[in-house]
Formats: sequence, C-alpha cells, structure tokens
Amino acid sequence: MASDSTTPTAGNENDIYVVSVDIGSTTMRCFIVDADAKFIAVAVQPIEYLRPQHGYVELDPEVIWNQFVQVVKDAMKKAGISVSQVSSMGISLARGTFTSWHRDTGEIFHPLISWQDTRATEVAKAMNKGSMFRTLSAGSRFLHTVTRDKRFLAAAVIEFKSMHMCIRANWVLNNMPGIKELAEQDKLLMGTLDTFLLWRLSNGKVFATDCSNASATAFYDPFTLGWSSISCQLMGLPITALPTVVHTSGHICTSEESIFGGPIEVHCVVADQQAAAFGQMCWDPLQVKCTLGTGSFLDVVTHAPHASATGIYPVVGWRIGDEVTYMAEGTATSTGSCVEWAQQMGWFEDVKDTSDIAKSVEDSNGACFVPAFSGIEAPYKDEWACCSVLGLKPNTKREHLVRAMLESFAFRISQLLDICTKELGYRPESIRVDGGVSRNDFLLQTIADLTSCRIQRVDCKETSALGAAFFAGLSSGFWKSKEDLQGKVTFTDEFVPEPENKTRLVAAFDLWESAVQRSLKWYKDTNV
Repeated sequence: MASDSTTPTAGNENDIYVVSVDIGSTTMRCFIVDADAKFIAVAVQPIEYLRPQHGYVELDPEVIWNQFVQVVKDAMKKAGISVSQVSSMGISLARGTFTSWHRDTGEIFHPLISWQDTRATEVAKAMNKGSMFRTLSAGSRFLHTVTRDKRFLAAAVIEFKSMHMCIRANWVLNNMPGIKELAEQDKLLMGTLDTFLLWRLSNGKVFATDCSNASATAFYDPFTLGWSSISCQLMGLPITALPTVVHTSGHICTSEESIFGGPIEVHCVVADQQAAAFGQMCWDPLQVKCTLGTGSFLDVVTHAPHASATGIYPVVGWRIGDEVTYMAEGTATSTGSCVEWAQQMGWFEDVKDTSDIAKSVEDSNGACFVPAFSGIEAPYKDEWACCSVLGLKPNTKREHLVRAMLESFAFRISQLLDICTKELGYRPESIRVDGGVSRNDFLLQTIADLTSCRIQRVDCKETSALGAAFFAGLSSGFWKSKEDLQGKVTFTDEFVPEPENKTRLVAAFDLWESAVQRSLKWYKDTNV
C-alpha cells in the first residue's frame, strides 16, 4: 500500500524505482517510489517567494531549477540508488506559475510569476468589462441558446481573474519592455513551470506542457483539447508562443546526462489537483475528491467538460493515450492563509491542536468567520469580499473563534458540493480527502455531517506525488495497468455522517451565510 515511510531502504542494485517530484506552494519534494507504491526516501527543498512590490509574488527561475536538480539528487542519494535504477520520472506542480524566455537563446525575461500574484487584478477587471469580451459573451450566450452546446455556455459565463495565467501574461506583454515585440517576431516562448523544467531538462529540445496544466491557464479550450485562438487574440499572445500539449502519461523527454549523471526519462507532468485525484484513485465519473491545504479544492470526475454558470471550472483531469478524463472544480483559495493568520493572532500554537480546541466548546457562540483573504469564489464570485469575524460577544473565547473558522471551511466545501450536485444531477455517497488540513478530525466530521457523505481520509499524505508516480510508472511499464495499482492506496479513517448534528449545523450555516453577505463588495480596490 502507499506509505509515507521515508526511511532509506536501499534495495538490490537491480531494483528499479520511479522518481516523483511534487512542487507545492511552500516546498519542493522528491520521492523515490518502489513497486508497492511505498516512498523509500524523500528529499525536501523550501520554496522562497520574492515580493518586490505589493501584490507581486515571484520565484527566481534559476533558484527553482537548481533546487529541482538538487532535490532529485538528494532523494536518490538517500535511497542509495543510481540513475540506472530509475524507471521514469513524474512531476506534479501547482498550476499557473509561469515565465517567458527567448526561443533561440533561452534567455529568461522575468521571474516566475506565481498564481498567487495579484498585479494583474485591474487587467482582469478591464478585460471583463471590455467591449470585445462583452461581444464574445453575448454571442456565445446566443449560440448556446440555439445549439445548447455547453462549449458556448462556458464561453458566455467565463470571468477572468488574476489567478488565470492568461491575465498575467497580458500584463507581461503590456508592461515589460520588448516582450510584445519579441512575441510579434515569433521569438517569445511562454510557459508554466512544468514547461520551463522540461525545456531545461531537455536542453531546449522539448517545449511542452500537458493538458491538465494547460487547462488551468484560460488559454486552453477543454472542449477542443487545444489552445484557444480567441483567448490568445484577447490577450494579444500568438499561439506559437505557447507549448505543445502532450499526454499526461507518456514519454515526454529524456534529461541530459550531465544533469543527474545519467539520463532520466520524464513520463509525466501533471497539475497538483489532478495528480491528487489520480493518486486517490478517483478514476471514474462522479467520484469526488477534496483537497484541504493552502487552498481548498473540490473536484468531481466527469466524462466530458462541464460548463457552469455559477463558477465551477471545467478542467482536464488527465490524458492517457486516447482516454481523456475531465473534472469539474470548485475552489476556496483562502484556507491556508486563514489558518496562518489565526495562528499569528494567537488563537492556537500548533495547528494540530485546532481539532481538540474546536471540540472543547459546544458551538461557536454565534461567532462567524468568513474565509475571504483572496475574495470568495463560487457561488459568490466576489474578489472584493473581505475576510471577517462577526457575531463577537463579551464571552467569546478563542475556542469559539477556532471552531467558527473550521466550520467556515466546512461550509465552503458544502456549498461547492451543493453546486456540483445541482448541476451534475448526482449526489455522491462519499468524498475522498487529502491535504494538510485534512488531518483535522473536527473539520472532516463537520463536512460529513453537513453533506451527509462519508468522508474517507487517504492514509498517504502525499497524494499529488503518488499520482505523478502512478502516471509515470504506467507509461514506462513500471506498472503494467491501473489494475496493478489496486490495493496500493488505502483509506483507514472514515467519518460517517451523524444526522443528529445536521439541524444545528444548518442553522449555523444560515447565520454564517448572513455574515458572508455583509462581507461582500467590501473593498473598492483589491490592492488594499
């Protein structure tokens, strides 16, 4: 079964392994994975952000590249294996972070701009209100009315945000000297972090991304499985500046021998949420996984792209050969920042204690926490909302506040599930969960009680890394088929709904919803 054990257990020199690199929001980790899907070694590198101005969140491409190489070397050294024992490599990573470089020289033009960067907020606002965008939306709405084609509905209701790579790309084109001219001369290459790493690993021979990463850029059309000429035209970026889109699982490139002391075949690049879903074996339509980490993500596996008018995103899950899997995704991006803020405010010393703290009181004593440091997503779709705590009383204690915060995370997940249930016409019996915040028993029981779903917590904490390893191993023949993976992922902890709690939680939700309404449209400027 999949295991988090990382004690070095070097095997026979003839044994082979999969190398899986997971690049998250705070750390870069490399895992050496054996045939039983056990992690026999792990190496870690911290990710340090650059914040040169308010709203800017960047990474140094050279630092990230050097860390990537080093973390792979460190993991292999800990495992006591050589390059010749590596069957393949898989890479999972947070979506939307990108940079640009020269097609001929490889010169990097600017730092990696993180998905958390908000410098292009005004660009998104102007784009959404622009005449070209409004005309496109109106035309798409008419075509959807006539044809009922969901592709036109998706185009009619899309609303750009700074987290979309395409918006930040437009900012780069219009604010960094010389970039637009290079694009016009077909000398500009622009790609997300996976594309940059593949370019470096192949010494400039491979300029590629996979469909899961591409579908999160808003440059990509999941209905046609290709770059959208309309989106590129809106943003002013030639399609030729964007990478080739390859399968999630398949041979993508072979690293230059000098990098690791021998060649390593890369057989997977995949976005982190999609990797986590695959790592939890959510492979069939209508299976649901929920990641509770830096952000909260609810993903429902679908057989086709899902067009939503309420803010659920259609993304490509993965592609293996001719098999394409899609996901409908709802997000609540402020989870991690709320936990960090509460800790800084002294609500608790250790995050691990929050479950017991919340259980120590019967309810939140009327306190309501609105988790909206980055605005609040579906169903409100309000980037101007503020994070707030309402309903304080003279006898409000920190225990009440901790409980109110954790309940707010459950309320957001319940909302996202309700939207997906209504739009997909299906209510799941169970939800599989992962992520650091999923270790909180109180939160998972609250989600179970609210949604009336069994909540299954995966034993392996690193499901994105596991998913990337599965994709790479299936492609390289390390595992022959998905059937070989059965039984390698386990869910020991299950939280069963307790119906007697539902009435109280629904009343608490209604009060919380009133608090949310008072927090909407709070700011006039998202740079506050």
